[in-house]
Formats: sequence, C-alpha cells, structure tokens
Amino acid sequence: MRMVDTSRFQDADRYASYLKTAAGRLRSELAWENLRRVLPSNASRRRALDMGSGPGLTSQQLAQTGCEVTALDISAEMLGLARRQAEAPGLAARISFVHADARQLQELFTAESFDVVVCHNLLEYLEDPFKTIQDMAHLLRKGGVLSILVRNRAGEVLRAAVKSGDWSLASANLSAPTVVDTLFGEPVRVFAPAEVRNLLARAGLEIIAESGVRVFFDYLGCEDPSEEAYRQIFELEMKLGAQPEFAAIARYLQVIAVGARHSSTKENER
Repeated sequence: MRMVDTSRFQDADRYASYLKTAAGRLRSELAWENLRRVLPSNASRRRALDMGSGPGLTSQQLAQTGCEVTALDISAEMLGLARRQAEAPGLAARISFVHADARQLQELFTAESFDVVVCHNLLEYLEDPFKTIQDMAHLLRKGGVLSILVRNRAGEVLRAAVKSGDWSLASANLSAPTVVDTLFGEPVRVFAPAEVRNLLARAGLEIIAESGVRVFFDYLGCEDPSEEAYRQIFELEMKLGAQPEFAAIARYLQVIAVGARHSSTKENER
C-alpha cells in the first residue's frame, strides 16, 4: 500500500478544532490516561518522543510530568501551533519541536535515546508501519514505554453498520486495507489487534497493556454532551476499554509495550 497523502495535516486549525470536540477529547484523554498509568514512576527529567505530535497536546502532558519531550511532526503548521499552545502554560522550554518524517528516525536520534515513545494515530498513514515500529524500538531504552494508538478494524465495521447504516461498506471493511477518514475524507489504514501484537513482538517489544478507546460513544448521537455527562461517559469508557470483550469492538486500539531487546536480528527483518 502506498503511503497515504499527508497534505491534509497542513490544516492544523481544523485538526485542533476536532480535538476539542467530545469525540476528539475522548480519544486523546482516554489514551493519555491509559498511558499515564504505566509511565515510569521516575519519569521526571526522562526523555520522551511524541511521534506525529500534531498540535502537541500529548507533548504538553508529557512535559507536565517532568519529561524532556521531543515533538516530531511532518507538518510545519502543526508544529507551529504546538509551539504556540505550549507557550501559554510555560511548557515550551521542556519541548523540542522537530520538523521531520517518521522515516528519518534513525538519522535523527541514536539508539536508546528515549524512555517514553508515543505513536498515536500515525501508523495509519505510513507505507511501512513495521519499519517505524522497529525504528521506535531501536530508540527505546530497555524497560522504556511505547504507546501505540491505531484505528481498530472491528470498530470501523460496526460504525459503518450501526451509525451509517451502510451494510455493504461494513461488509467491505471486514477485509479492506483502508477506510475513509470522516474528518478529511481520505483513506487511512486499519488494524486488527492480532496484527498489532504481531508487529510489536517482531520488533522485540513486550506488551504490557491493551485498551479499547471509544467503545460506545460514537453510537450515542450525542456530539456535544454537558461537562457532567462527558465525565460520566469518560468513566464508563475507561471501564469498558479495559475489558477485552468490549475493547475488541472499540473505534481505536491502544497497545502499550516495553523495550525488551533490540530489533536487529534477522528474524525481525523478515
């Protein structure tokens, strides 16, 4: 599959606006809470890499824990917005902003450079997701934490069937390599849980947690809940996302792994 066109990411304001919606907030806040719970207890002054950082919300959250953060994005506009948003809370000094492609990781950083690597909603847009996972594993110190968030195939099937009522599309999504992103109207890759587990294992990473993100919210027909309702939704989403039977049908799959060994063997390069 060819690499998905990334020109859509030049519209930083549109993407930042999405992240302020209930759906966008849930995706980012649920993923952060899942990651926060497994961050090293001595994260202060540790190094973190935020891959495909976008407007920089996760970079700010990592910086607030005391990490020295590198925010990497292919979009200069996204990085500019991320820098501006980090200045107001006084976090910009803890964040380095790097304008680069995910394929440049080994050119930019030496092995075992980071204690935390976050790769949320990026693998969907890459031609070779496994190569990027390998590169991230190479940059991760032993025992360091890698968090991956991707679109879950089962969630896309259910969304087409239940919310859109497009049963032909739902059937096609059972095996289609991509689905159409509703925000930008462009194709993005989808993953099955077993596929993600296999990619991480091949890269020499040990999975320590799996969660579903947005199990039921997409079907509520409630796009603008009150803040009280949002907190109740968030709490239930956290509970359901932690249970495998519900996580399996979530819109997004989050898998957290730790660095166990380097991915330089012939087996990993197959």
